[in-house]
Amino acid sequence: MILNYTRHNLFWLLDRIKGNTIKKLLNEITFCIENPNSIKAKQVKDAHLKRLIAHSVKTTPYYKPFGDATDISDFPVIRKTTIQDNFKAFQSKKFKDKTNFKVSTSGSTGVPFFLFQNKNKRHRNHADAIYFYNQSDFKIGNKLYELEVWRDHNKKDALKSWLQNIVQFDVSRLTEDRIKTFLELLKLDKQSKKTLLGFASAYEMIAQYLEKNNLVLKDLGLTSAIANSEYLNSYTKTTLGKHLNTTVLSRYSSEEIGIIAQQTIDSPNCFVINEASYHIELLQLDNDLPAERGDFGRIIVTDLFNYAMPIIRYDTGDIAKLGEHKNGIKVFTQIEGRKMDLIYDSKGNMMSSFVVYTKFYKYYHLLKQYQFIQQGEKTYDIKLNLQGDTFPFEDDLIADIKSDFGEDAVIHIIYVDEIPALASGKRRKVINNYKKS
Repeated sequence: MILNYTRHNLFWLLDRIKGNTIKKLLNEITFCIENPNSIKAKQVKDAHLKRLIAHSVKTTPYYKPFGDATDISDFPVIRKTTIQDNFKAFQSKKFKDKTNFKVSTSGSTGVPFFLFQNKNKRHRNHADAIYFYNQSDFKIGNKLYELEVWRDHNKKDALKSWLQNIVQFDVSRLTEDRIKTFLELLKLDKQSKKTLLGFASAYEMIAQYLEKNNLVLKDLGLTSAIANSEYLNSYTKTTLGKHLNTTVLSRYSSEEIGIIAQQTIDSPNCFVINEASYHIELLQLDNDLPAERGDFGRIIVTDLFNYAMPIIRYDTGDIAKLGEHKNGIKVFTQIEGRKMDLIYDSKGNMMSSFVVYTKFYKYYHLLKQYQFIQQGEKTYDIKLNLQGDTFPFEDDLIADIKSDFGEDAVIHIIYVDEIPALASGKRRKVINNYKKS
């Protein structure tokens, strides 16, 4: 489409006028991610890390005591609460009076959290996004549907949306009528190439609707559908991909940091790690030693480009397994949800949230929503929002869950009319209200 081609060229023309800022960053990101074992890539990443550490110990009160550190492991692992409790101490004196940008997230628990980012960090995030969009078969200028909760604070105006070729579709209450409206938008859109970006929970509800109504839409021109902000389960990935005739990919990112890893067209089942912009560590679940290859470990991120508020060894609260793709590219072979929402069987053994998701696949045609909550050591609640009036498989579901969680597990099924989303619009499928000592 000529207009999309014009949008693409205009974006890069404006960047050229501004000194090729984004282009230079994109070239570096591409090289470092795709040639991880080259001497040049290692030198570039090492230089970024050393510069960040030097800046942090010189200009921030929190990191000043670590001026003699010789390795990143000499720094403490921090968490969201560490930053919240020492907010001013994380702010760089050098950047306090410069133009910075406030980024915030409600978080998976609804607790507000925000950081400041300097201008170059914003540029880096922009270049990261372009790289991973490119790896998802999306090019600047093509149509992008963003499925999110849109409010005054984050919604683009009509002109900017048109210029960027973006459709902002609100999913705060994704009823069947809203899903129909969305699918009609896709069918009426004559642009030959378009991409989706949205909450995994919204994708799941759309996938359920498509499967329930046996709809297969083959000629939409969808190059890919990228899921962000939430865990993408295998049912949604497979079902949505089949019914919309596209590849469904998962992005691991956060508003306060950026894109940490993402599945790509070339790596649709593993997450390519963004080693160009972040130093990533995988540490053991109960201590700060490196996790063994093949074991789950806590994802620890050092942001190499936020100089306004340097973030070194930040525990994201998520866990993953590390692997390797072609050319030595590091990947997460598996990412689990928030560490705080890991669940345990009746004997205290840690369980993957994936086990929970598989229990409900066969009942999706009967459900609008579900939620699994561990309330005690052996007590579990299951909330079901039904499509109809009855659910005749209570005994089967309870027996299936007991087969993995223990025959002594106490399971309550609770029927509800609605499972509300968090303030962010995200929906938690698995919750742990029991704190394992």
